[in-house]
Amino acid sequence: MNKIPSVNLADFLSGDQTRKQKFIDEIGHAYENIGFVALRGHFLDTELVESLYSEIKNFFDLPTEIKEKYEIPGIGGKEDMFLLEKNLQKEKKKAI
Repeated sequence: MNKIPSVNLADFLSGDQTRKQKFIDEIGHAYENIGFVALRGHFLDTELVESLYSEIKNFFDLPTEIKEKYEIPGIGGKEDMFLLEKNLQKEKKKAI
């Protein structure tokens, strides 16, 4: 994995069954394989988005032994978590 999966809510809300199914498939795949996904086309204001990214960064700044308590066997692992941390700032710039 070299980037955080991203889906567009507009696809789900479009009324186009093909776009809706694509959204469902992509978000399902992201949650099953990564554990989270970046959502574009949402209705959150910039201040809330900034706050969410701040909280994500706070999590990744925790000591490894604390983060390991949140690991769920079978869905990624420490390597994926650190890769996501590395890409967090890059993806944040794309989302805003």
